[in-house]
Amino acid sequence: MSSPRYGSGSTSTALAEEFGVAKSTILRILREARVVVRRQPMTAEQVSDAARLYESGLSLSQVAKRLDVNQETMRVAIIAAGVTIRPPTGR
Repeated sequence: MSSPRYGSGSTSTALAEEFGVAKSTILRILREARVVVRRQPMTAEQVSDAARLYESGLSLSQVAKRLDVNQETMRVAIIAAGVTIRPPTGR
């Protein structure tokens, strides 16, 4: 995979689909190549899954890990989707 395609506008999701690998693999390769990675927005399906998992009792970090997304990106997305964030547990 070459970073010029990402640099000229291909998305990490499109590259992952094309190469038959996980999006996280593409992002890891880009970061290892010291390519500045663009912000990775969540899909509507990911936001829905994140909200459902969080509301089922999982923590923000557990949901982010399960969905392989950035925790802060996920937190902002589920708040925008109307989810109320629980107070931190201090663990």
